[in-house]
Amino acid sequence: MSRRGTVTLAELLAVVGALAIAATILGVAVSRQRAAREEARRIQCRRNLTHLATGMVTYTGEYGDNRFYPWLAGRPGCGTAANPQFGGAEWLASLHWGRYPIVPDPLVYVCPSSADDNEKGVLLGSIGCPGGKPLPPQAVSYAGMHDRSVGIYVASKRGRGASYATSKLAIRDDFPPDVPMACDDTEEPINHGSRDNGGMNVLFFDSHVEWWTHERVDLERGVGTGELVHLRN
Repeated sequence: MSRRGTVTLAELLAVVGALAIAATILGVAVSRQRAAREEARRIQCRRNLTHLATGMVTYTGEYGDNRFYPWLAGRPGCGTAANPQFGGAEWLASLHWGRYPIVPDPLVYVCPSSADDNEKGVLLGSIGCPGGKPLPPQAVSYAGMHDRSVGIYVASKRGRGASYATSKLAIRDDFPPDVPMACDDTEEPINHGSRDNGGMNVLFFDSHVEWWTHERVDLERGVGTGELVHLRN
């Protein structure tokens, strides 16, 4: 029989067990909450990409005569004439540039799961790249078509490698719908998860978005390889 005011070993073990169970329940709740938040961010990311696709359709139909040129030589900024540095991020950002932007909301260009922050559009700029300099890496957290995209796509289908890529080709409104048009930024840090358990949203020319896991694409080297060979940050 124990003395009054003392705790037996059995009582101590019961308390420890109860605390362990409470910690486990709390851990599960926190994990589910984090998963729910990431799922919400992933859904918003899909909406962003779909919004950009709608912007492309609007541009090609109203301004581009059913063409979209990923090499926009008339845009101010983006490096020099000899080295324009006009990549997929700039291709997407061009929907924001201009007196009447097609997709005016700067938040659309940043994945909510990404560490990128365009400072409410300051880094994105309004008419071309800010200050005539290359677009800052944190201004757009999506990869897309770029100046050599169509040529690289055609070369990849022919199986001859990227050496046959040509630049300054227009993307037609009848471009194959099953071709990826844009995706999450695969430059570190990865937008959704990690290399071994994450994934990425991939937008196609028919405006649908697919979720690709790390088993289908290397999240750290996805852009420029495999099925995403013609995309670029």
